[in-house]
Amino acid sequence: MFTSLRLGNSGRCKGIAMIDKLKKLCLVLVWLGLVSCGENPTSSLSEEFPILRSGPYGMDFSFIPNGFFKMGAPKEEGKVNVSYETPHWVRLTKDYWVQTKEVTRGQWYEVMKSYPDDSKCFPPSYGSIIRLSDHPIVCLEWDDVMKFIETLNTQAGNDGYTYRLPTEAEWEYATRAYTETPYFFAKELLPDYAWYYENSGNQTHPVGQLKPNLFGLYDVYGNALEWVSDWYGYYPKADHLSEAVEDPKGASGGDYRVQRGCGWSCTDRLLRSAYRMMGEPDYQDFSAGFRIVRVSQ
Repeated sequence: MFTSLRLGNSGRCKGIAMIDKLKKLCLVLVWLGLVSCGENPTSSLSEEFPILRSGPYGMDFSFIPNGFFKMGAPKEEGKVNVSYETPHWVRLTKDYWVQTKEVTRGQWYEVMKSYPDDSKCFPPSYGSIIRLSDHPIVCLEWDDVMKFIETLNTQAGNDGYTYRLPTEAEWEYATRAYTETPYFFAKELLPDYAWYYENSGNQTHPVGQLKPNLFGLYDVYGNALEWVSDWYGYYPKADHLSEAVEDPKGASGGDYRVQRGCGWSCTDRLLRSAYRMMGEPDYQDFSAGFRIVRVSQ
């Protein structure tokens, strides 16, 4: 089940002690409601995966520990061209914090004091925009997101953190939450975790209404499609742990930025942890939103 490894203090790959493997397995089983690990499993979960609740404008952030994981998926998983999702080992060398929910319209307005013009971005056949403050902001260009993040960093001042988009690797690592399966739950549970084609009614929904993953992240599948920081490109070859790519940031340039998580109009096959989409950075995608990460300065 697990392909993620914590890094030791030395920063070298030492594997995981059996007690650590059992602890993480137990935490996942507690999260699924299948077992009780000790007298206070909730306390154990919060100690292993603390959630910071003091971000600006009501943004909550969850702690993501550094580690190794197998990124991508075999061809048979998604029935896609294997070059798009080539499985490869990745090493994230630093801890980081991920916003637990997608950025909402209300949070966007608090930072930017206005909304982007979305009058031309939404094909009527796909539904309609729900312009409520607790829904994810969508119809965003990648460039719009960059302006938001620049403004947020200016307003946050000296709070000790820098805010940015996650890299594609950071997004997938946080979404997988120590799993290597297509979803971080059994596929038949998808309606409990994601707003998508089958249950969304062709519209966004308030963020955080469905169940989160082990790291406390909501709506990583469905609801809004999420921009990440990378230029789109083929994955590198790293078949063995010893070849793990450190802190990948995607292609050095290109025409398209990566999008992850798909959105409310997607089918189940497109909501997998490994599924990749792309968009031109100056294109106003009807379902594109985002969540941010914060890292210590």
